[in-house]
Amino acid sequence: MARGRLVATLVAALVLVAAASSQAAERARPTGRWLVVFRHAATAQSSSTLSAVLARAGAERAGRGAPKLGVSTVRGSSAAIRALRRDPRVESVSREWYRVLRQVPNDPALHTVENEWGGVQGGGVIQWALGREGFYRAWGFTTGAGARVGILDTGLDGGHPDLAGKVATADAVGTSDPLHDSDGHGTHTSGLACAATNNGVGIAGAGWDCRLNVVKLGATPFGGISDQEIVEGIRLAADRGAKTISMSFGGGGPNSALDRAIDYAVSKGAVLVAAAANDDSEDQGAPASQLQPGNAPNMDAGRGLVVTAADFSDTRAGTGRGPGVSLAAYGFYDDAPRGPPGLISTYPPSADALGLECDSILFPCRRTLNGDDRYAYLQGTSMATPQVAALAALLANQNPGLTVHDRLRLIKQTARRSGGWSPELGWGIVDAGAAVSEARRIDRSPPSSRARVRKRVRVRRGRRRARVRVRWSGSDPPGKAGLVASGVRSFTLYMRRGKRHYRRMRRASRRHSALLRLRPGVYRFYTRAKDRAGNREAAPRRADARLVVKRRRR
Repeated sequence: MARGRLVATLVAALVLVAAASSQAAERARPTGRWLVVFRHAATAQSSSTLSAVLARAGAERAGRGAPKLGVSTVRGSSAAIRALRRDPRVESVSREWYRVLRQVPNDPALHTVENEWGGVQGGGVIQWALGREGFYRAWGFTTGAGARVGILDTGLDGGHPDLAGKVATADAVGTSDPLHDSDGHGTHTSGLACAATNNGVGIAGAGWDCRLNVVKLGATPFGGISDQEIVEGIRLAADRGAKTISMSFGGGGPNSALDRAIDYAVSKGAVLVAAAANDDSEDQGAPASQLQPGNAPNMDAGRGLVVTAADFSDTRAGTGRGPGVSLAAYGFYDDAPRGPPGLISTYPPSADALGLECDSILFPCRRTLNGDDRYAYLQGTSMATPQVAALAALLANQNPGLTVHDRLRLIKQTARRSGGWSPELGWGIVDAGAAVSEARRIDRSPPSSRARVRKRVRVRRGRRRARVRVRWSGSDPPGKAGLVASGVRSFTLYMRRGKRHYRRMRRASRRHSALLRLRPGVYRFYTRAKDRAGNREAAPRRADARLVVKRRRR
């Protein structure tokens, strides 16, 4: 995309964001321009023809329009617009509007233009990554109330205003006080995942209403975390109900203890997300190498997700690459670096944090938001990882029927990319909106049905059997508001006589009744429905209907 077009696009997006953030802009408003749709696209594509049409009407061009679609953007007086509408080459002329973005929270970082470090290209906002990763669209479907994200890191600052009320559980392994973070790394990753959103303070978390299962590991500044701490940390987060576990650390070779912890968490329904290497390497180190051991080009392979970092230009930021990388999320602005030094998030107060000079991946760059300096820029795959973890939690919260494999595949198959898997960005850059939208259409809830029949019938005179009509009905509820059910496909009727076993009377059919010829006795019936997604209703504990067939008295 040419620089001028990119700048224009970003400026237009900023206008929309600013409009959505103010009370006065709850409704869409006109731009002052008009959109002309021509009967033949060639009219808009020919500069000379278009100029002649507009000049004749007294209008002028006011933007690029969409020439391939036969659409031109114009400005003109009421008389000029009426003249255009009378032109036989014009199909329609309609007012152009600024549309209001859905579910854009009011956190300052989403609406404040970054004016430090050279700013964001095109005059972008401080927290630019969430919009480009599709989280605005995702929040239109779900804000993740009740979603749990496990953060295995250096703890968090329990007094931070953007993390207030966000901690569901807090544990420490090999250390103490999980709500104190002398390093700052854990506070930063926690904020990226689940910072309080739409509270008018600081930043927004990718998971909006999600809450945190914090597990502080015994790391020290510039130190390491032992495998035994990681293993126990994974176990704790899974047992505390985390539906996703974010691990922004790694290195070294695999071991069987980590394997056992990973399998345990997966069995509890958790999606594990690990950071790829922060250097240009195909060796992602453990635990990443045990989640995606060189099999990422196979979309169905892997026990979790390994995340490399993309930058503002949508290219890999010199971080991990190759067949051990699942996908990417933003973790840098520019790895040169130009512009902001990474992604902004929550950070402990100055007195507690390292206070090192802002000049690399390891050293934070403080940024004041509305007079509060408890925010900082950091960059790396550590920053990309919790955003993907938050999306995995949103998916589990929105559609509780999704399996771990469902969520892994959804995140990969909806990632933004130009083709299939690539060694640069794996399956692409995460697209939360596409993933959540697609998750709505995955039906994992079984349908329901019920059989009905008269309670008593008699055999007609001169006959041995009674003719009985059994009817049934069913439905396929979506399981949760916002989901899309696949609909009932077929029904199967079961019957038993007396104390015999149930047997299938009618194979799967779309019909809603069956005519049976029954001898005297006591019968019980039930139906099982199957939906178009392949979900089958379980057999009921008790029969749906009971029928007594009697002989006619002589």
